[in-house]
Amino acid sequence: MKTKFLLPFVFLFFLSCSYFEDGSEASQERVYEFSWCSYEEGFQVQDLNNELIAFIGFLKNLKEINDLNVIIKYLNPALENEYYDFTWLDIFENDLERNAYYDFADNSEIFKNWLSSKDEIITCDTQRQSFYEKYSSKNYLPSDGDQTYVGFCKLKDGYELNSFLEGIKEKKIFREKTYNKVILLPKFDTNDFDFLIFLETNFFSKDLNLIKQIEIQNACKEIKDFPTNSLLFSTYVVD
Repeated sequence: MKTKFLLPFVFLFFLSCSYFEDGSEASQERVYEFSWCSYEEGFQVQDLNNELIAFIGFLKNLKEINDLNVIIKYLNPALENEYYDFTWLDIFENDLERNAYYDFADNSEIFKNWLSSKDEIITCDTQRQSFYEKYSSKNYLPSDGDQTYVGFCKLKDGYELNSFLEGIKEKKIFREKTYNKVILLPKFDTNDFDFLIFLETNFFSKDLNLIKQIEIQNACKEIKDFPTNSLLFSTYVVD
């Protein structure tokens, strides 16, 4: 089992995190919630797939009975590493639906049974990292096997975040190609970055430097031991 999570040079943009406080004002934006997971010794992807039937049943009930639709994605890193096997991503329409999801989960025997079987197969970091969606494109439907790029940036002194993000939307990669493009802002305190760029595409590249591709590298602080400021995954939708 890989037991080390959130080491600085691997997961720099997920450090210094805290849960979104329940007493804070609820956001109406989409919420992206990441967890970093590893397989227990002797288990693999197929073992998790076999147990997903119960979880998918829980999701189906949520949608059909409570009209609550949660998008679940399995992000498989392009490069093997010793710290984690995959990233589990939950996407909620807003904070209210996120909270409703966990309320239903707490009271669902189906979900509890899924947790019991899941915990024998994988271990996930208990500190889920939540972000809200600032901008997104609406004309792209991700499918299994697409690639997900995550770029992260800590702005240099002299840049104002909101006006800078408005300018990113005019960049060539956002305007000309059919991608699912999202800017994510953290719902927790962090000194390591100001925003993430989350991009899904069926355009494959093993070494896309997302920050450079969007032409904002001169505005982002250089991160020691991680100069590209980007992570790459293959994406699989759990449904």
